Amino acid sequence: MKKKRRGDLLVIGGHEQKESDEERTILRQAAKKAQDDGGRIVVLTVATMEPEATAETYRKAFGRLGVRYMEVLDIRNREQAYDPANVEKLEGASVLFFTGGDQLRITSQMGGSPLLDRIFALHEEGATIVGTSAGAAAMSETMLISGPTNQSRLTSLSMAPGLGLLEGVIVDSHFAERGRFGRLMGAVAQNPHNLGIGIDEDTAIHVTNDEEFTVLGSGAIYVIDGTGIRFTSLSDRQSEGILTIHDARVHVLGRDDRFNLKERRPIPPSSTSTV
Repeated sequence: MKKKRRGDLLVIGGHEQKESDEERTILRQAAKKAQDDGGRIVVLTVATMEPEATAETYRKAFGRLGVRYMEVLDIRNREQAYDPANVEKLEGASVLFFTGGDQLRITSQMGGSPLLDRIFALHEEGATIVGTSAGAAAMSETMLISGPTNQSRLTSLSMAPGLGLLEGVIVDSHFAERGRFGRLMGAVAQNPHNLGIGIDEDTAIHVTNDEEFTVLGSGAIYVIDGTGIRFTSLSDRQSEGILTIHDARVHVLGRDDRFNLKERRPIPPSSTSTV
């Protein structure tokens, strides 16, 4: 599903602030993109089983932020992802916003369809893609679908190919709130090539040019780099054992902190952007 892309990504850990004028940093960023580019926001509700209520929530939130043009596109089955009328609804979009729900619905209902191909093409032309919760998880190259939380024991994780918008990365949302450190660490241990990025609620990473991201919102970002791992107990797997990992590196980032995805390093505050 991977395509060359040029627009920004806004990857949100879920439950972003929608009410307070002072704290809507993340949605304000999405609204600003649409307003600066003179285009529309298209909210894609494919992931949720409550599309009408979800759409209304974002219609009100973006309306309060001054967004004049917002379209809702709901996809319930693959046939709708092949409908030219639905593809046409994307034209003129400068921000494409995937809501929360079930990330597997995004890839299974839209994967390989003309609708998703057009989304990739718009992104290549400069459109920003935003995903919150399940929408965030789907952006990564490898998508974490499910797995136990609040434990450090060896468990089975369910993973699948994601949209590939963020290469070499696994994203996990609702991170601190749902105790997902252990499962993201386990996902990285299974494939240390992938950088694990855990995103708290009301927190986001703003990715520019695939090179770096800046943290937005009120929570923390946890980056797990497994390339230095020298030992894990995965090869000695036992059904009730603790997952042992040696030499994994963890970075914890807060608002306005920056991270270089290519070098896998935080960017010191005094450094000039390389993008």
